[in-house]
Amino acid sequence: MSIAHPKSICVRELELEDLPTVYALGESVFTADKWPSLYRTWDEYEPVSLFYSDGEFCFVAERDDRVVGFALGSLIDKRKSAWSYGYLTWIAVDPTLKRMGVATQLVDAITEAFIRAGARMMIVDTDAENATAISFFRRHGFGHEDRHVYLSKNLTGHPDYRRLRRHHRD
Repeated sequence: MSIAHPKSICVRELELEDLPTVYALGESVFTADKWPSLYRTWDEYEPVSLFYSDGEFCFVAERDDRVVGFALGSLIDKRKSAWSYGYLTWIAVDPTLKRMGVATQLVDAITEAFIRAGARMMIVDTDAENATAISFFRRHGFGHEDRHVYLSKNLTGHPDYRRLRRHHRD
């Protein structure tokens, strides 16, 4: 599926050859200084895994034959339930093209794919401090916000960690 849009943006399904570019764009957008939680979970396996498990819910936006954005998602079927959920897991746009409608076109494409697959609801999450993303998703009909708290624990000070590290050095 390929959808042409104004401003020479074309949204199409992700292809195998796009994976390195998608990964690199994600690396440039999900940086440790801006989004520590996203940075920890964004790795080369994310786009590869989603492409192979739920490729029909993975899209790229191209401009002048260059990938400038992506939306990666998956369909979640609830056991013993008639409900299935479309989960927009990752979305990113080249920062030089922000506010040009690229993210909207990607959300439209993945929404259509979820609807065709029978999803009854679409979910997305973002950092609670990411006011730009929250505003964007609200403008696109997302609501019913639930706040999540992510906690971390540095294990390098734990006695078991130290014991195992000493053991590996010996």
